[in-house]
Amino acid sequence: MDISDFFEAYQVGRRHFKDVDFNESDNFSQQDLSNIIFENCFLHSTDFSGSNLSNSQFLNCNIKCIDFRKANLSNALIKNSVECSMFKGVIAANFKFEENWCYGVVVGQASFDEIFINEDEGDFRSKTIQ
Repeated sequence: MDISDFFEAYQVGRRHFKDVDFNESDNFSQQDLSNIIFENCFLHSTDFSGSNLSNSQFLNCNIKCIDFRKANLSNALIKNSVECSMFKGVIAANFKFEENWCYGVVVGQASFDEIFINEDEGDFRSKTIQ
């Protein structure tokens, strides 16, 4: 599925996207993607900055180098592999960050609240991850 097919499917009401790969040429910034579910997707270097991802779910996805800065993640869930991603300035009311693999360590809500939420560069390896 290319990015234009994705947006067309979303516009006509599709909210669940499974086994789809997106990469750095795919730009989701400043979009309303509320209530979306990405399941078993590969998201590499995609830009979600400033997007409305409220009530979204990222389930069993491989998330690498994603820009979530200033996105609305209210009531959202990320439960995946998360590496090298940026979250600085997100809206995170009732956001759940569960059982995420990051550089060989499982991280959860405490790590998000202490480290990830302030990340502007996307490289956590030098920081203490719980």
